[in-house]
Amino acid sequence: MSKYDPLREHLARLDDVVWAAKLDDVEEILGSGLPRSAREHRTWWANSGGSLVHQNAWLDAGWRVERTDLMRNVVVFRRLRIGGTALAQSGGRAGRRDPGSEKEKQLAKTMSSLRQPVTVTLRAEWTVLGNIHKVPCSATVVPATAGIVRIASIMGDETQTAILPVESIKALYRRIRAAMMADGAAKDADGSVLDRCGFSPDAPLECDLVKPGNAWVLTDGRGRKADLTDPDERRLVAKLLHVQEVQGGRESRLVEP
Repeated sequence: MSKYDPLREHLARLDDVVWAAKLDDVEEILGSGLPRSAREHRTWWANSGGSLVHQNAWLDAGWRVERTDLMRNVVVFRRLRIGGTALAQSGGRAGRRDPGSEKEKQLAKTMSSLRQPVTVTLRAEWTVLGNIHKVPCSATVVPATAGIVRIASIMGDETQTAILPVESIKALYRRIRAAMMADGAAKDADGSVLDRCGFSPDAPLECDLVKPGNAWVLTDGRGRKADLTDPDERRLVAKLLHVQEVQGGRESRLVEP
């Protein structure tokens, strides 16, 4: 076991992307003092790896040293790979096996690129439909296309939303309007969608839409229009929109009618 294994394990457990550590913090994690060269020479904190056990500690954990400020006794680590590596999480150094075939070598090379961090984002433009109590099903602004519907209401003093990926916006809208206009047992039967959204048919309800052509999925800066007619892609867009609602501090539900 290396003296620097506790540092590797600490970095592997971190959820942060950047960790600015005091050298005293590093020593506390190690349970022992750093060598004099660590406090005097920036090269000690390089990212060369190889036979340098202390550098392998953070490299194996999926981190690198971004900068050092030895005058202030600070070293800044930045994550290279989200979640670290299986090697870092295993608590030991895995043995390396020499690939036994060309296909293994080809797979290893391919996986190296596949394991790079990926950023998937969504750009979506909402179309305002308005107050559901006031906009009839026959309105031209209610499309029959597939898309994403957002229903919003005030629950207590807070805005609550529901995100619904649907094959037909107009069909869903008809169901909601029917629930709002029904009485007694009919209201209970027709109100199942609103019940699942957590809304009362009598409450004020606003509705927005994401229509085909108004959503783009971007991966590492390169994007394309989302195909909202495809059920799987429609659900993906709805999930990302739901995450945005939650991160915006709103209580929200993801509902599939």
